[in-house]
Amino acid sequence: MINCVLIYGFDSPEHDVSVVTATEIMKNAPSRGIRLYPVYVRGGAWYTGAALSDLRNYSPFEPSAHRAVKIAGRTLYIEKRGKLKAFAPIDCALIAAHGGFGENGALQGFLDVNGIPYCSSGVFSSAVGMNKAAAKTLARAAGIPVADWMTATRENIGEKLVSAAAEIGYPLMIKPLSSGSSLGISVAHSKGEAECAAEKAFGFSDEVIIEKYLPDAVDINVAVLKTGEEIRFSRPERPIKSGEILSFNDKYAPTARASEFPADIPPEKEAELIRLTERSAKTFQTDGAVRFDYLLADDKIYFNELNTVPGSLAAYLFPEYKPTEYIRLIIETAAAKGGAPRGVDYDTGLLRLKPKGRR
Repeated sequence: MINCVLIYGFDSPEHDVSVVTATEIMKNAPSRGIRLYPVYVRGGAWYTGAALSDLRNYSPFEPSAHRAVKIAGRTLYIEKRGKLKAFAPIDCALIAAHGGFGENGALQGFLDVNGIPYCSSGVFSSAVGMNKAAAKTLARAAGIPVADWMTATRENIGEKLVSAAAEIGYPLMIKPLSSGSSLGISVAHSKGEAECAAEKAFGFSDEVIIEKYLPDAVDINVAVLKTGEEIRFSRPERPIKSGEILSFNDKYAPTARASEFPADIPPEKEAELIRLTERSAKTFQTDGAVRFDYLLADDKIYFNELNTVPGSLAAYLFPEYKPTEYIRLIIETAAAKGGAPRGVDYDTGLLRLKPKGRR
């Protein structure tokens, strides 16, 4: 029996998307050989309980209706009256937290310290993937094409917008540096629009990224599924946007238009995307299920961003698997990693030496 904690939520603009992903996983969780424990994080507190499988219990969320828990080492503890009681051993963790501490490497580092293997990328790729400037810098260094861009803070946004207008040229795409799900993103065609767009983006991040907007660009996504030594690449997907950008509503609203899968692009362009994705996966050292997002413009492919915890864990891009089979595969893969600490303990002998200047 594999005991797996499903960790999701957190105080992030993408909190709601995380809850939807997690409840979908609970609905399709394998019933044999795997025991899934939902662990919902909100306001710094951690909760579990069967009621978490019902979306209606999140709005409003009543903490008293759920059991408070803690994770220490490879054990899930129930918290009651200020005391902790061991509740279940942990063999692995399935991360369904989009954005914030759940995707930026913080949670991944916590799990590493506790020796808990997990079903997604590690600290490095998570941290870099969540920072759009860092991701574009690494991609460009690896020879992966990216559109022109620059970053700005509240302190220098005025001068950076002037520089962007001169060096990149309008229209500009302005987005939060560390956020996802298309939240806080705008297209600016003038200085006034750019100032408003920057203010909107600052509502989600202390730093923004300003990049060249490609009016005729087509959004293309390719998912990667790494299970042990085997790596699978999905067929390219073309999300359908209703306006200048692929918005949050385009992705998640009930009225969202269906995406085109597989994308209707020439075979040679699809092959190029797969080659680029293979290079990207190696460059970013991804693991588990991730999704690379690209822009296709003027017959050129540009890296856009990396999602280390993609919506629905990118399961919809691997239709060869039934949902339950997909979840089983990534959980079993994580559990097979084992939980040995990744640090190195080395005795230097320093602690046995007599400190200088002391008797």
